[in-house]
Formats: sequence, structure tokens, C-alpha cells
Amino acid sequence: MEQSELTGGYIFDIQGFSVHDGPGCRTLIFFKGCPLRCLWCSNPEGIRPYPEPLYKESKCLFDLYCLQACHHQAISVHVGQDNPRIDFEREKCRKCNTYDCVKACLTGALGQGGYFISLTDLYARIERDRLYWGQQGGITLTGGEPFAQPEFAANLLKRCYNALIHTAVETCGEVPWENIEPSLKWLDWIFFDLKHMDEAAHKHLTSSSGHRILENARRLADSFEGRMVFRFPLVPGLNDSDENIRATAGFILSTGRTELNILPVHHLGREKYLLSGQSYKLPGLEMTARDQLITIQNRFTELGVKCYLGSETPF
Repeated sequence: MEQSELTGGYIFDIQGFSVHDGPGCRTLIFFKGCPLRCLWCSNPEGIRPYPEPLYKESKCLFDLYCLQACHHQAISVHVGQDNPRIDFEREKCRKCNTYDCVKACLTGALGQGGYFISLTDLYARIERDRLYWGQQGGITLTGGEPFAQPEFAANLLKRCYNALIHTAVETCGEVPWENIEPSLKWLDWIFFDLKHMDEAAHKHLTSSSGHRILENARRLADSFEGRMVFRFPLVPGLNDSDENIRATAGFILSTGRTELNILPVHHLGREKYLLSGQSYKLPGLEMTARDQLITIQNRFTELGVKCYLGSETPF
């Protein structure tokens, strides 16, 4: 199943007509694979670096056609006190490149989360969307984590940049610098996530201490000639303390950059966790009220950071 990143890579979605992830109307390309495990992740199907089955139990008739079609013994039957269900060993699924189980499903209970796409096919899709962007549009690589597939990202960005397509990337920064550097000459815009300034808290929230993330942020701020906007996923009760807000503002200003986009955490990805066999860690999380968001925005502004709230982006 291994494919050369020089010819393509693994993605799990392409979305056109986005207006919140870079200037103008854009096409978003969602890369598979992410080194972080953020408790609030809204794209859990993008975490694993390989294609996987997405199982919607409510549609399953339990006819076992999928089990019969699987050549890797990755599907098993679980019978308990509740209704019977299908279970998947997703590590085995990474060996598969045909997904006969999905083809055998007659009810839509099984879908494929992620697929390999060649650079040629992906660029053809981008060219098709380009007709609808307007003058300021372009592409934004997101995920998952685009720099987890560094050659694929760099080659795609290079091809688009040389075709005068505006390029942007959204990154969590938790990758080796060597994964990021080759793409910089082909990038116009970078969105860079900052989750928490305290190492212990960052590790609790994301599974990473955040040390490499901050180091990459400093290096990018110093060497990247395009526009760099930090993003702050606001998780009430977990990273919205005044102490962390002050520390985040101080870090941003120390890099010489000044822009921050606050992204209030939401529950829109909650239902996708069950599809990919994962559990959602923050089911009881209450959303931050509008007046509280404005208060936090004003606090960043007082500290010297130019702050955008949610969809009120700088473009």
C-alpha cells in the first residue's frame, strides 16, 4: 500500500468554497495523519496516517458481507448484551488498498476514511475549483497535519505556487523542522496553532509537551517571509485562564509577529469519533459565551496582539 510522496499522498477530504482559511474563496485539502491527540479534535478521522473504515452502526444490518469480503482478517463480530456490532483492527486495514469491505456493504454503514491521491489528480481538482475562486482565492492545506507528509506537501505547494495559485497551510507545528523548511519557498501564508504555554498542561491536552512546537514557531517567525497568523483554539476551563492568555500574548510578541485568530472550540466533530472507533473526551464541555469571547479578545488586544475572533478573520 506504500506510495511515493513524490507522486501523491493520503488525504481524507477536499472542500471547496471555504472563506475562513485564507483570503478569498479557497479549496481546502485535508491531509491524513497528525502527531497530536487534542482532546477537542474536530477531525478525528484525520488522526491516523492511513485510510481506515468508518462504521455507522445505526445503518448496519449485520449481514456480515463486509467480513466475508475482508482479505486481511481485520473485521470481527462482537456479540454482547446489547445489539451485535462489527469491530475493526484498523492497524490491519492499513495493508489494504482495495477496501472490498466498503464495496460489499449494501446499506452505507461502511465508508472509507482517507485515500491515496496522485499529484496529477489532485491538481486537476484544484484547477477545476480555480474557476470559482475569484481574484484572491487559492488552496489551504489542513488536516490532520500537512507537514506529516512533507514531500507530498512541498510538491503540491510548489506546483500550485508556480501556477500563481495563492498557497496557505494550517499546522500544529509538532513535526521536525526538516518537514517544514522545504515548503516555505512555496507558501504565501501560514496559520500556526498555539494550544497552551505550560508544558504539563499542553501534554495533558494534546499528548505533546509543546516544546518543539514553540521552537518551530520561533524559527518560522524569523525565517518565513509570508504572512503568519497564530491560531488559538479556545477551550473553556482548559486554556482560557488569564495566566495562559498573558503567556500566549507574550510568546507571540517575542517572535516579532502580532496576529492571532481565536477559534472557539465546538462539538461539530463529536459524531465522527464513533465512526472511526474513537471516544470523544470532552462530551460535557460548554461553549464559551459570546461576551466571554469578546472579553478574551479585548485582553489580547490590551496586551498588544492584533486579535481576530472566530470567523472574523484578517482577510
